Amino acid sequence: MLGLLGFDTEYFSDSFDLPTPSMPTNPLNTDGIDPAGSNITITRVNITNFDDAIAVKPSSGRFVVAKDGCTQDIHVSDMNIKFGVGMSIGSVPPKWDHNCIRRVTFKNITFEYPLKAIYVKTNPMHSGVTNESGEITDILYEDIKIHFPIWWNIYIGP
Repeated sequence: MLGLLGFDTEYFSDSFDLPTPSMPTNPLNTDGIDPAGSNITITRVNITNFDDAIAVKPSSGRFVVAKDGCTQDIHVSDMNIKFGVGMSIGSVPPKWDHNCIRRVTFKNITFEYPLKAIYVKTNPMHSGVTNESGEITDILYEDIKIHFPIWWNIYIGP
């Protein structure tokens, strides 16, 4: 389940002048925070970057750091993001030991000039092994404000 509550987007308009953001020419791989585990709270943080502001990662394989092996029970709130590629999930490719992210809440997030704001990174990568699996469940985005998105305000895909 993916939930969206209290969603608000503001776009550029030709009727008045707006500040023009400037971006560096090679700003990638500047993730803000990449949590993986269980029972994690991230609150009252301002992030200016040009990659994922928050990227919740699966806990799997040799990096199991969460109860029952799944990244879960993550709460992110009261954030201000400038530029950035959003409040992201994943990517979560299928794996033999079941990659998973569950029960993540993003609440009261404000974006200014995001490249993407809400971003769920599916990853259908398949190695030919038939018993691989991946899971993204119970993700909630609540009270999200997006001002002047540069690319997409919501992006779900690879």
